[in-house]
Amino acid sequence: MTNAFSLFKSLIIYGICLPLAIFVGYLLATPEDLTTYGALGLLLVLMSVPLFLRFHYPWLIFCWNSSAGLYFLPGRPSFCLMMIFISFGFSFLAYVMNRDLKFISVPWVARPLLLFAGVVIGTAYFTGGIGLNALGSEVSGGKRYIFLLSGVVGYFALTAVRIPVRKAALYVNLFFIGFVITAIGNILYLLSPALYFLAYLFPQDAATNTGLIETGSGITRLGSLATACVGIVYLLLARYGIIGILDVRKAWRILLVIALAVTSLFGGYRSKVIELAAAFAVLFYFEGLFRSRLLPAVLLAGVLGLALVLPFASKLPLTVQRSLTFLPLKLDVEAELNAQASTDWRLAIWSEVLPTVPQYLLMGKGLAMDMRDLEMMRSASFNRGPDSTSGAGATLAGDYHNGPLSIIIPFGLGGTITFLWFLGAGFRALQLNNRYGNPDFARYNRFLLAYFIVKVLMFMFVFGSLYSDVVFFTGPVGLSIALNGGVLGPALQPAARPAMSRFKLANAAR
Repeated sequence: MTNAFSLFKSLIIYGICLPLAIFVGYLLATPEDLTTYGALGLLLVLMSVPLFLRFHYPWLIFCWNSSAGLYFLPGRPSFCLMMIFISFGFSFLAYVMNRDLKFISVPWVARPLLLFAGVVIGTAYFTGGIGLNALGSEVSGGKRYIFLLSGVVGYFALTAVRIPVRKAALYVNLFFIGFVITAIGNILYLLSPALYFLAYLFPQDAATNTGLIETGSGITRLGSLATACVGIVYLLLARYGIIGILDVRKAWRILLVIALAVTSLFGGYRSKVIELAAAFAVLFYFEGLFRSRLLPAVLLAGVLGLALVLPFASKLPLTVQRSLTFLPLKLDVEAELNAQASTDWRLAIWSEVLPTVPQYLLMGKGLAMDMRDLEMMRSASFNRGPDSTSGAGATLAGDYHNGPLSIIIPFGLGGTITFLWFLGAGFRALQLNNRYGNPDFARYNRFLLAYFIVKVLMFMFVFGSLYSDVVFFTGPVGLSIALNGGVLGPALQPAARPAMSRFKLANAAR
């Protein structure tokens, strides 16, 4: 009977594989035909369905902070975007087939997110629709709408599964190690031209602040390498906390953090230095170390480090000096002018945009952009010089380089209120899980709360763009809810009931 079953199984396999091999061979005989790529792509998708069914959730978490893209699809969407919708689709399908596989429900967190999505869709409807220039539309901006909505869908994709206790460390590692993928774009250009073909999967323009940036003053900025270094530091802080990193018995941890922090300076971003310092300070506070003997030791180490840098600050690479221009150091004039030019450009954009805020309070401007207007703006800039538009092109594209402006101008008061409502609900959820969550996840919950606070502060006061940053807010909230199985509260204590004595009652009756 076993031999008969094995024979039947082999016949089925050969009956499927042999015709499929012949079909693929026929397609490969005409590699220049676009039909070949479409058929092979469809075949690969069908063959990969079992893998997605089994591993879609860990792949989603791994791709959450990565910048790898699908170059062969219109608009070059990122893997994160693809995995959000694939994972949500499979989770929803599993729930339809088995009602016991419910999403983790936290209504007071989901409600503002859904209302915000409604504002986004309504604004898109009344301000030109969701146009996709990659598909031939004369209206652009649809990709940014998709990014926004994918952040909302991503929250529900993350909260579709409760992460098992034994896999908590794995999933936290996957969440932050995704930042490392952003460094591949820089590494390719630093290694060998023979590897440039991989840039199709890891494009330099996958995110606004990644890539190899050549400035007019000759300062080369390894932006994606800086992002990857900061991500690895976040991973170490989430795994070990500040106490674990400063453990003298594990000296390699603090040495690695210092090496990563120094390497991140080659990105030339002042915001990365501020973000790392803010993350360290907030986590230092949440771990209660400001009351310990570590506080004076850390302050002394910072002062000594600054004293060592001062004499050599102007001799450092220009990229590193640019990252430190916000500090009171004597730096090279070229690095200071380069950083000041960036600041002046942003101030010029804000001075043009701020007077227009009142007209978008009731109905936002939206993210739609007429490509003809953009081409006219580029032509004007080319004919009259790069400074003729004073950032008008960025204003037209909705790139205000400011978090609050990227909310209120495109989506008005409705979008601003609902988004701030979600930020408040997300902070409360992270705070409750930090206070009452599983003690085994104490370090993870504490860091996710600190990470969320730092991202909000950076978005509000340093640099922000709503459509690209929304995943940085929904990600830690969704991951915390998945780790803890919801939002936890204080354990209910059984109420003590007074024992009634029949003798006292009898005496009272007299």
